Amino acid sequence: MKTAEDAKELAHAMVGIGNATGRKTMAIISDMSQPLGFAIGNALEVKEAIETLQGNGPEDLTELCLVLGSQMVVVGGKAETLEEARAMLEEVIANGEALKVMKQFIENQGGNPAIVDDVSLLPQAKYVNEVPSEKEGYISFMEADEIGTAAMVLGAGRATKESEIDLAVGIVLNKKVGDFVRKRRIDCHYLFEHRRTRRMHEDDI
Repeated sequence: MKTAEDAKELAHAMVGIGNATGRKTMAIISDMSQPLGFAIGNALEVKEAIETLQGNGPEDLTELCLVLGSQMVVVGGKAETLEEARAMLEEVIANGEALKVMKQFIENQGGNPAIVDDVSLLPQAKYVNEVPSEKEGYISFMEADEIGTAAMVLGAGRATKESEIDLAVGIVLNKKVGDFVRKRRIDCHYLFEHRRTRRMHEDDI
């Protein structure tokens, strides 16, 4: 949704549908004007998810997980209040139980749970290119749609339903909105598989 009003309308509609079917339903309106966390790309985001469950994830991603997770715990009847639910989630992150459950999820779906302990087992891109800042100043906004398109161009998403996704490629940001950037310092880096991709789309990145 491009506006808060549209987001509220959709949230009310979805909660209404859920409640009408006999399901206790909650909704959260969250900020999607910039990428969540720092990673954009399949393996890169899995790595960031593991870091988050280790207690070392980006602040915004960690907070959204705790907010959404707290609602799920309350809706599921495991806690009476959101505060109680959040404390439960923080505890399982701190004691490592959350990571154990992630390993179980991966194994039950036929994946390799060892990646949780060794993220180098995730798909790795052949090349990494750094993108320096052209100017100095504070980041006032990000074009989230364009960043997503750039990641798709690298192969992290599909342009059509026939497109093949490259699990290794993507973009990793170093800054968020509100951060200060010095000229010629690295804003982000992108990971790609073919040098041809770099030549074709470096301007877009």
